[in-house]
Amino acid sequence: MNDRGMKKWRPFNAVVPNSELLNLKSAVPLPNLSIEEIEEYEELLKSSFYTHSKVRVTYVENEKIQILEDYVLSIEPIKKDIFFHSKKINFRQIIKVKN
Repeated sequence: MNDRGMKKWRPFNAVVPNSELLNLKSAVPLPNLSIEEIEEYEELLKSSFYTHSKVRVTYVENEKIQILEDYVLSIEPIKKDIFFHSKKINFRQIIKVKN
């Protein structure tokens, strides 16, 4: 029989792959929206742009969920960027849009 020696007494934090996996669980992935949701959110953003009304956008940034309530200044259709007064958000980051 083979003795494992001191391996069985290693502390949990010394096992690098397991501690890295535990830290990744708190990350929020980018959303997968349905076609209907994409169309609805695009219409709400366009409506906000044309009527100069505030829109509430829930989005993912740095693996955390953020909420922005602001006016849409412009929309870049090729890069899918939405420009607000305070920041620029890519459409792929958006989780939800409300008026």
